[in-house]
Amino acid sequence: MRASFPVAICCLFSAFGRAEPPPINIYMWEDSLSPHVAHKWQTLNNQEIKISNFDNDDERNLLMMNSPQLPFDIIVLDNISAKLYGDLGAFDDLSTLQNTQNNAPKWNQACGRYAIPYFWGNVGITYRKDRISNPPQTWAEFLSPAPELRGHVGMITDTVETLLPALSSLGLSPITDNANDLHQAYSTMQAALPNIASFEYILSYVRSHADVEDISIAMAYSGDNYALNRYMDKPIWGYVVPKGEPYIWVDCMAINKHSKNKQQAKALLEYLSTPQVAAENAQYVRAATPNLSALKLMPDWYLNDSTLFPEQILTGHGLIDTGLSANNINLRAKIIHKLLKDHETQH
Repeated sequence: MRASFPVAICCLFSAFGRAEPPPINIYMWEDSLSPHVAHKWQTLNNQEIKISNFDNDDERNLLMMNSPQLPFDIIVLDNISAKLYGDLGAFDDLSTLQNTQNNAPKWNQACGRYAIPYFWGNVGITYRKDRISNPPQTWAEFLSPAPELRGHVGMITDTVETLLPALSSLGLSPITDNANDLHQAYSTMQAALPNIASFEYILSYVRSHADVEDISIAMAYSGDNYALNRYMDKPIWGYVVPKGEPYIWVDCMAINKHSKNKQQAKALLEYLSTPQVAAENAQYVRAATPNLSALKLMPDWYLNDSTLFPEQILTGHGLIDTGLSANNINLRAKIIHKLLKDHETQH
């Protein structure tokens, strides 16, 4: 999940004056590509990588709907959007890429033929370890935290994830299609609004606000605590996976049908899917790699990280992000819009 901050990763020029190929433009989550991995690509190929960031899946999808010919060669999407836009003809078929054979079949299947898996993970809670010794262990505790945390909770604005804590705390599926369930979630979220400082994604929040002390605990994606610690240069953020069935996200990489740089874009995806590169990238980003060959190269500290590989998921539990009906999405959008308006009025 990062308001759009274009980031240019500097390129190297050939000592012999070799013509420089056009840059590869990537649209992706913030802090989700190792600078060293990018630098090695640029050194080997004399080609610049330019990265633009989005803040949430809905923001990216809205841009794609309004701008069919986006100026990006590679786009990172959730698995549902990858299949949807792929079927609509927005992306190239990537089923022949060789290095996808390194991935676990379920992740290749999740992304479909028009994209390849990049990372996967879970939705949980990041918190200030220097302030909180006993973080919430359930979504119900997150929405109704200890008195000292009220007014210091961070949320996410997303079709599924905004209502996930409320639905889960009610014992309901986060992807329910039942209107009564969604209205119950709205009531639960409305009661929690006084506790919420912001609906802005935590990584964006700390980069866009001078006073980052307002938020002590926030809804987040696995690995975000490591990104926060890198940004703040202090190991003060922790992460917990709430009890219950984990909600699993899958990030996929697709190549824009309108890209004029498809050959190199495919070469970059092959490069990122090689075991050594995938292992190095995953250790920097601190996200779960779908690459089984890369896992064999990982140190114990990575493999034993329970925030990346929760016991529930390792034992076969977890709900992978799935598509919602148009009516479901429309109702959720109305509810979330109302919550944001209510929150703005209260604050």
